Amino acid sequence: MATNKQVVEAWGNGRCSSSNNLHTDGMGLYSYNLLIGYTTEQFQKVLIDYTAKGGEFVSMTTSSKHIAPAREFADVTVTPKAFKEHSWNAHNPPEVEPTLDPWTPVGS
Repeated sequence: MATNKQVVEAWGNGRCSSSNNLHTDGMGLYSYNLLIGYTTEQFQKVLIDYTAKGGEFVSMTTSSKHIAPAREFADVTVTPKAFKEHSWNAHNPPEVEPTLDPWTPVGS
């Protein structure tokens, strides 16, 4: 079984991997069964910030052991609110550049 760091690295490189509560098919990254990261058609890695700072805390494990190490491999981080409002998911990524609206930068 892989470590969490190995799982997020596999996600960053488009490979499958899993640990106890974190897994990836190379495209999506899941904490338990919650999608916390996905890959756009342009192969950008998008992290959904399910932390207190991101505005929607889920659990300490998701925040500190899953999302925190995934930041290193994410090209873009969006808030859960922005993700939900735009119905973004691994199969329906946004058709915008990450520097333009409607992306909501975390912490701004």
